[in-house]
Amino acid sequence: MYKNLLAEMARNGVTRAQIAEVVGKSYNHVREKIKGKYEFEYGEAVKIQETFFPDLDLKYLFDR
Repeated sequence: MYKNLLAEMARNGVTRAQIAEVVGKSYNHVREKIKGKYEFEYGEAVKIQETFFPDLDLKYLFDR
């Protein structure tokens, strides 16, 4: 589970649907990735970080 990502999403009002749109995946697929069932690909992680959390470190956001 990506606890830091979830915490920052809550703090900033970012939804799973918004993340799904940015990375071009389904809501359900993103939900499963956030739960930790699958890992985010590097390109997806960078898109999420640059779009929603540009001031935060990529390693911090996606630390498991």
